[in-house]
Amino acid sequence: MAGGYTIAYQRCCRNGSAINITNPINMGSTYLVKIPDPGLATCNSSPTFNNPPPVMMCNGFEFTYDLSATDIDGDSLVYEFGDPTNGGDQINPAPNPPSSPPYISIPWNVGFGTSNQIPSNPIFTINSQTGFLSGTPTVNGFYTFAIKIKEYRNGILISEVVRDFLLIVTTCSTNTVSDIIPQTTLCTGLTINFFNNSLNASSFFWDFGDNNSSNNTSTAYNPTHTFSDTGIYTIMLVANPGYFCADTSYQTYVIRDAINASFLPQNTQCLNNNSFTFNALGNFSPNAIFSWNFSTSASPQNSSNSQQQVTYAGIGNFLASLTVQDLGCSETYTDTIKILPSPSAQIVPQSVFCDGLTSSFTNASTSATNYFWDFGDNNTSTLTNPIYTYADSGTYNVMLVANQSNVCFDTAFSTFIMFSELTISFPTQQGQCLPNNLFNLTAQGNFNSNAVINWNFGGLGTPTNATGTNVTVSFPDTGFYPVSVTVQNYGCEGSYNDTLGVYLVPLSDFFAESEIGCQPFSVKFHDNSFSTTPLFYFWQFGDGSFSTAPSPTHTYLFPGVFDVTLTVRTDSSCIDTSTFYLADLITVNPNPTANFSVDPVKLSILNPHIDITDLSHEQVVTFDFDDGSVFNGISTTHSYQDTGHFNVQQIVINEFGCSDTLVEIVWVYAELLLYVPNAFTPDGDNLNDIFLPIISGVEEYELLLFNRWGELFFKTKDQHVGWDGTKNGNLAPIDSYTWKIIVTTNLRQHYEKIGVVHLIR
Repeated sequence: MAGGYTIAYQRCCRNGSAINITNPINMGSTYLVKIPDPGLATCNSSPTFNNPPPVMMCNGFEFTYDLSATDIDGDSLVYEFGDPTNGGDQINPAPNPPSSPPYISIPWNVGFGTSNQIPSNPIFTINSQTGFLSGTPTVNGFYTFAIKIKEYRNGILISEVVRDFLLIVTTCSTNTVSDIIPQTTLCTGLTINFFNNSLNASSFFWDFGDNNSSNNTSTAYNPTHTFSDTGIYTIMLVANPGYFCADTSYQTYVIRDAINASFLPQNTQCLNNNSFTFNALGNFSPNAIFSWNFSTSASPQNSSNSQQQVTYAGIGNFLASLTVQDLGCSETYTDTIKILPSPSAQIVPQSVFCDGLTSSFTNASTSATNYFWDFGDNNTSTLTNPIYTYADSGTYNVMLVANQSNVCFDTAFSTFIMFSELTISFPTQQGQCLPNNLFNLTAQGNFNSNAVINWNFGGLGTPTNATGTNVTVSFPDTGFYPVSVTVQNYGCEGSYNDTLGVYLVPLSDFFAESEIGCQPFSVKFHDNSFSTTPLFYFWQFGDGSFSTAPSPTHTYLFPGVFDVTLTVRTDSSCIDTSTFYLADLITVNPNPTANFSVDPVKLSILNPHIDITDLSHEQVVTFDFDDGSVFNGISTTHSYQDTGHFNVQQIVINEFGCSDTLVEIVWVYAELLLYVPNAFTPDGDNLNDIFLPIISGVEEYELLLFNRWGELFFKTKDQHVGWDGTKNGNLAPIDSYTWKIIVTTNLRQHYEKIGVVHLIR
């Protein structure tokens, strides 16, 4: 575009401490680049400053600094002092978009100007050709400082660049010391960590002397640099660069690749026949020197060869180290060699035979961590001491492999002869009764026809001993007799023991606690039978009833004479039945029937007389009137002395001594009686102090007392509580009071009575 472009960036605000410009706290900055008219330059790059701006100057000391720039187009550059440009304010600190040119310069404070930006003597100057700034500041403070670069092409001005920054003038000490910690280790590779030991410095500039590196410098305190190649380099450190009090130091560093000495990891081996091959590995020249140390248990213990064969005489962990020296460098590598004890496999030989097809294998191996068993029938186990059951008898070659950490192995073999355990028995025998007892016994088991079978029946058996598969035996008396059978077959022996029982036959017997009684008559029967085995019972009581209890209780409901039978039987051992019969054992006499008349059954206490007449016609008749009175006879008249409900009971006894009772209820009720006094004197002398009506014959009662104006003074529903002549704890006045009594009588009749009582003191 004709006239070119201006690219601007604006921000507010500046450091308020600047003393050489007006109102710095509200002054911003405009950073701009001018793209020239195409008629002046069709392609142009702005010049780039070679160094960062200085930060601090020392008061009273000459200050020089390189403010030069580089133009990649080769245009001519002219340096001069410039004016800082304003942009933005506190109201609009970040204009977007920025304002349009032309841009306004910030006014200088009194005594300052473009060519006099910092008080100095001699005054600051800038070399127009080299850009070097020089001068001696004289007043401490913060200063806004600006320089301008004019860019000329073919003698024509095509662009300008203004750079402004804040400079601090301060009082400086002169003992800044730059110090690089010297190199202490060699052959650590191309990456080096540098350590700064400078004094009285706050900023630093490092030059690593590595001109082939794009990162040859650093401003870090302790930088890290990766060199482009091995070699010898001069390292420079400037402490407080750009300051009068700056100091520079140098150190020479020799950069060598790390040797990286090592050898391949060695597999763990067992002690027997162990052998290790060590080969030196690393980044070293043919002139390298090797030093091996394999420990005192090794043979050899040391070596200077690059390759060495080694054996060890003991078990455990051993350190093997390799030291390589090359080009003035030395590096050591260490690893651990592990030697395990060699395993020894051993199977404890078979010691038990004819014990069945299951065998417990005992492992006597040493120095092993794992085991593998082969039982000789294509079945295996990894247990230490396995238990295994074979499918059939036979001879088996058992193998055990002892394993030491899957590194080395040892194998053992042992022959096991397996036969099924002889399982001998004879059928369980039911016990027998003593008379004519005879047991038929048959030997059973996993034996063949060549087996030798021996029976032992003890000294009381007939016979005492026998041979063969089938035998018989009897015994002379009751008891339990041990019997054993022993079988010998294919070199093995087995036996079986059991007991045969001989019992007495059962005998039925019983007795009754009582044999004569009145109906209903309950009789307790007691079993007195004898048997050596459990009994089952069947009772017949002669009235069509029965029971299976050992000692039952039976109730006879009707009079008569009854036979009783007990039959017992056994279902195990000696199986038999026994019956015991008693004729006419139980006699049940009839009961009398009580019956009488009473008249009346409801009567007033004012006429409390009843008439009793017997209707049972039994031999003995007795009446109990429930008031402490008893009468023996068939009829009488009885008078009650109190009210209430009375159970009149008749007891009759017949010629068999059997009795019966009958009860009739008689109600003697109270008549309504009421007496109300007409005066009382509640004066505390305990004479006539309470107004209390006397009443009888009521179930419900209520007393109310009112004064002459109808106000309720007293109320109660308890006929035993009267009025004491007070209300709410205060004495009632002397006066006449109306009483009202509401009652419900025993006969559920309702009455109300009203009267007057006089309160006198």
